[in-house]
Amino acid sequence: MYKHIITKHWIPFTLGAFSVILFYSTFIIWNESKPVQQPPNVASEQIENEVELLLETVFADGVSREVIKKETVDSMSDFWYEYGDWQMVDQKKGFVHFKQEIVDLSPEVKQNGYLGISEENELILYTGQPEAKEIVQTYNQMGTYELTESERAALTTGLKVSSVEALQAVIGS
Repeated sequence: MYKHIITKHWIPFTLGAFSVILFYSTFIIWNESKPVQQPPNVASEQIENEVELLLETVFADGVSREVIKKETVDSMSDFWYEYGDWQMVDQKKGFVHFKQEIVDLSPEVKQNGYLGISEENELILYTGQPEAKEIVQTYNQMGTYELTESERAALTTGLKVSSVEALQAVIGS
């Protein structure tokens, strides 16, 4: 019975099957030719908004610290407000160098700073005892007066310095 139907109606059956195949292949080809809409590349947008910062902090004792970090900038006004206390030294595309001078001793000198004197009458700021020879800063100008024996002895063994005022008192004298 099926043979009889197929032999009698083979042309419409073949045309129907060919139409279905053509219909599906048209959709496949149509979808391949359209550009696929991809979500925006988040990584490339972040790279455009990402800034490398060089933050340089200079303390009153001459110690300088630099920190390099990357920061994503969403709003330029917020960015400039955040670094309003800093002085801009250099700016290039994707890079900003800020500097900040602090009128205080560096943490190392506050904790373990000593003032000594060299044989050439130069004041030397050390971290640790003068025997350790970890020089932070050398001050060539001595005060206009001569040091007493007790002041010279104190500087020879190392005079503890823990504040800017104490440092300025010895250097400025």
